[in-house]
Amino acid sequence: MNIFRCDLCPRNCRINRKKGIGFCKADDKIKISWFGHHFGEEPPISGPSRLRRSRGGSGTIFFSNCNLKCVFCQNWQISQPSFALRFGGLRKGKELNQDKSYDVNGIVEMMLKLQEEGSLNINLVSPTVWSYWLEKVIITAKRKGLKIPIVWNTNGYEKTKTLKEFEGLVDIYLPDYKYDNEKLAIKYSSAPGYPEVARKAILEMQRQVGDLQIDQKGKAIRGLIVRHLILPGQIENTKNCLRFVKTISDRVHLSLMTQYNPLYRAREFAEINRPIGKQEFEAANKLVEGLGIKYGWVQEFGGAVKCFSPDFEKENPFG
Repeated sequence: MNIFRCDLCPRNCRINRKKGIGFCKADDKIKISWFGHHFGEEPPISGPSRLRRSRGGSGTIFFSNCNLKCVFCQNWQISQPSFALRFGGLRKGKELNQDKSYDVNGIVEMMLKLQEEGSLNINLVSPTVWSYWLEKVIITAKRKGLKIPIVWNTNGYEKTKTLKEFEGLVDIYLPDYKYDNEKLAIKYSSAPGYPEVARKAILEMQRQVGDLQIDQKGKAIRGLIVRHLILPGQIENTKNCLRFVKTISDRVHLSLMTQYNPLYRAREFAEINRPIGKQEFEAANKLVEGLGIKYGWVQEFGGAVKCFSPDFEKENPFG
C-alpha cells in the first residue's frame, strides 16, 4: 500500500496523499464522523437483543470520505463532506465531526473504549480510503488487548491486493454487491469496472474468512455477509447480483436491503427518485427463494426507509 502514489483502491489515483487529494478527497489525516454503539446492523453484528441501548451493539466507527460517489448515498453528509458543506447538507459554522482528525493511537483507544463498554465487535464503516493506516491500527489494538471481532464494512469497490494485507486482521467482511451492470455502476456511483472488481474482492474476502460463523449467543465471530440494496426499477440488476452471490458458497449469508431512500442527488435521476415498490420487494424475495439462498436476512418492506437514514448533524445520527 502506497500513500505517496496512492494505490489503496481500484481508482489508482497515484496522488501523494501528504500533498494532495484524489477522487475520494481524502488526505493523510484520518477523519471520523461518528463512533458509538450501533443497533441497526444485521442481528449477528448488532446482537440478537436490542433492548439494552446503552451498551452492546456494534462498536461502529464511521469514517469520512469514500471512493464511490453514489448519487443515492444515505451517508452523503460524511462520504461527500465538501458537497454537504457547499450545498447545505450540513450547517456552516457548526463544529463538524468530520473536521476532526485522528492518529493511529487515537483510533486504537477508541476501539478499546468501545470494547470496554460492551460492544460486540469493531465495525469499520467505509474504511477503504484509510486502509494504509488501519492496518497498523488493527495490529496495535490487538496487541493492546482488543479481543472482539473486526468488521470491514465496505462498498465492495476494493483491490484484492489491499485486502490481502488484512488477512488475519479482519474477522468479518461485510461488503455490498451493488451492481452487476457496469453502466449502472458508472451512472449512479462513478465506478467503472465495479462488477468485476467487486466480484474479485468478495471472493478474496470469502477465501480469507469463509462462511459466516455465529456463536451460541447469536453473535457473529467470523465470516462473510454480502449485502445487496434493491434499487427502484432495477430488478434485473438485483437478479444478476443475487445470481453471483449464490455462486460464492452453498452457505453464503445474504443481507437483502429494502432501505433505499432517494437522498443526496437521487432527485436528479427520475427513475430512482422514489422508494422501492411492494411488487419490487416481492419480486426480489422470489428471486432469493428461486435461487435457493437459504441463509441471511431480508429487511422489512417500508419501515426500513426512514429508520436507516442517519443525520450526522445529530449527536446520535440514528437517534
